[in-house]
Amino acid sequence: MDEKDIKEIEEVFKHHIGILSEDFQHKLDIVVEGHQMLNEKIDLVQNGQQEITKRIDRIELKVIKLEGSQTRLEQRQGRLEQGQERLEQRQERLEQGQERLEQRQGRLEQGQGRLEQGQERLEQRQERLEGELKKVREELGEKIDGITADLTAHRADTEIHQAHYGISEKKD
Repeated sequence: MDEKDIKEIEEVFKHHIGILSEDFQHKLDIVVEGHQMLNEKIDLVQNGQQEITKRIDRIELKVIKLEGSQTRLEQRQGRLEQGQERLEQRQERLEQGQERLEQRQGRLEQGQGRLEQGQERLEQRQERLEGELKKVREELGEKIDGITADLTAHRADTEIHQAHYGISEKKD
């Protein structure tokens, strides 16, 4: 092996090392590029995770608000149900009152019918009494006229006999 061979070996060796170095560099570049891609994906995943965490937080807040709203709605529903029960009770009392009023109205109508019958009887009696009163007045008028005529005749007779009779107020 002479120097020329050694140089050739060195050159082949350098060439081979260069190729290996380039191959190694190329593989190293691929690994670095893969790491960069992984870092970018990890960043994307972390950003996505942060977005998801924010969304979950907003959802949890909404759930808390909804639970509060549901509690208030349940309370309102309870009050509405109580109000409805009170209304139903009032409705029942009103219906009972209406029934009593209808019964009273029926009794009043019956009483009114009896009063109307009584009024008719009274009117008939009044007509009879008015007729009888008219007859009595006529009879009394006739009697008074008769008495008046008798008194007039008696007075005339007394005045004629006055000279013959004396009236004294003394008692013997």
